[in-house]
Amino acid sequence: MKTILVIDDEIYFSETIKATLDPKKYKVLSALDGEEGLKMIEKESPDAVLLDLNMPKMNGMEVLAKLDTSKIPVIITSNLSSRKTISEGVALGVRGYIIKSDESPSTIASTFEDLFR
Repeated sequence: MKTILVIDDEIYFSETIKATLDPKKYKVLSALDGEEGLKMIEKESPDAVLLDLNMPKMNGMEVLAKLDTSKIPVIITSNLSSRKTISEGVALGVRGYIIKSDESPSTIASTFEDLFR
């Protein structure tokens, strides 16, 4: 079973992702901000992170700067779609960039299926 950590201050989004992913294949954890997310990464060692950019306390780019993305795959989720933001994420080693308003929960779930193949 793979563990996925969703770091997002929108509880509804995290719960939707959890409900969409197959519970036989994935354990889904959630954190409401970047600080909590970093603590959970250290404690739980998830197999992948789904990371929002706009959050209180510590935003997604600040979290990325503190992570070793060669050891843990990170997919950014956001409603920001600027090339600059996407480029910054790619430079920090993200594996994907999902614009929340453009994708369904099932499409996001299939992203993890592809990631773990």
